[in-house]
Amino acid sequence: MTSNTINVRGYGSLQNAIGNQTRSLKPEIGMGVTELMYSDRHPYTVVKVLTTKRIVVKADIATRIDKNGYSESQEYRYEQDPQTAEVVLFLNKFGRWKRAGDAQGSTYLIGRREEYYDFTR
Repeated sequence: MTSNTINVRGYGSLQNAIGNQTRSLKPEIGMGVTELMYSDRHPYTVVKVLTTKRIVVKADIATRIDKNGYSESQEYRYEQDPQTAEVVLFLNKFGRWKRAGDAQGSTYLIGRREEYYDFTR
């Protein structure tokens, strides 16, 4: 019997745990990317595909457009920021995208661009 439960310990939120368990899509230039922090998320855009297991991304500008204040219900507008530094990501043996040189750091989800700020921390 196999378990369908997801261990959320270390991911900060159920949504980040689910994203971390999902194998990413094939990256393409212009595709959205989300950095999964403990409970926060930050948007990026794929700007170069080096190989099937190495890509370059740049952080996006996320501007909050809702009027919900300190709420979990958050809505953002995204735009590319040409002045941010390029970040190289690699696909590790577990199928997770990580920052080159920081295999223990944040996981990046390819195919989705999202910003979220956890006001409870």
